[in-house]
Amino acid sequence: MDLLDTTSLYCPPHLSPLLILRIIQLSISHGVCESTAFGFAAYSALLSRIGDVHNAYKYGNFALDIMRRMHAREKYCRIYPFLFSSVFLRSNRMHSCLDTVLEAHREGLKAGDVTCATICATIYCNIAFRCKKKLALVKKDLTDLGREAKVYRQESTWNLVYPLEQAILILMGHANRPILLDGDAIPDESSDRHNMTNAKSANADRLLVFLYYFQVLVAYIFDDIELAIKMVEKCIEMDERISFFKRGSIQGFVLNSEITFLYGLTSLAQARKTNEVIWKNRGHESMRKVRKLAKDCPKNYHHKLLLLEA
Repeated sequence: MDLLDTTSLYCPPHLSPLLILRIIQLSISHGVCESTAFGFAAYSALLSRIGDVHNAYKYGNFALDIMRRMHAREKYCRIYPFLFSSVFLRSNRMHSCLDTVLEAHREGLKAGDVTCATICATIYCNIAFRCKKKLALVKKDLTDLGREAKVYRQESTWNLVYPLEQAILILMGHANRPILLDGDAIPDESSDRHNMTNAKSANADRLLVFLYYFQVLVAYIFDDIELAIKMVEKCIEMDERISFFKRGSIQGFVLNSEITFLYGLTSLAQARKTNEVIWKNRGHESMRKVRKLAKDCPKNYHHKLLLLEA
């Protein structure tokens, strides 16, 4: 069973659901074990992805219950990314996920599963960016967790956080060119800038999705609507080309829902400027999707719906 859950994390996306369902099938036939919790957590993420929020929440809690009954603390860092990057963000208040994900990160380090522990750290940082009141506190967390990731040689996973760090530095006023998220916000003496450049040249699709998203965010805040629209369309194009969101992996739902929201904001802003029907239609389509999110979890999305409607 351990082999099945490990393989499901790293196999091609179209095979992952088969392995997850096999874990559940074996658990029903032969009894539960520690990997059963992983199987039901991953299954709940699959349900969340297809819009079955009620059953996703039910099976997500079932997975947590099995994990606690089995005292499987070493599985925290594998189970929580499924639940707290997709399932519970559609049902629970986002703030409530912070401490739990950080705990999973620590338990993963204790168990020696440093890759999954680092994934939990990246999820924590992205949620903290949306929840904590001061950017300086998020930046401190980024610095501490990033240093830890380098100690455990997890730079390839931690690369996904560099765009967030650059966006924070820009919003804090520590950049010469505040609109462009091109690496200049990172000090020259830092190795982070070098890693960003390498990731771009290697066509690291996942990192590019993060780069595009935070570029959209920064451009919109600084009222460069045309740049924001250009970047959000690139982000959506990447979504269609790779399985990043479809797999429900690192921050999948957080990022996907935020891109939908920003696409609505930028489209409606462009509609006001140009009065073109195409932008109104795109804005209303995004509003429809955010309305569904707000219905499922008003604590996280109702205020965003009101902003789009305004």
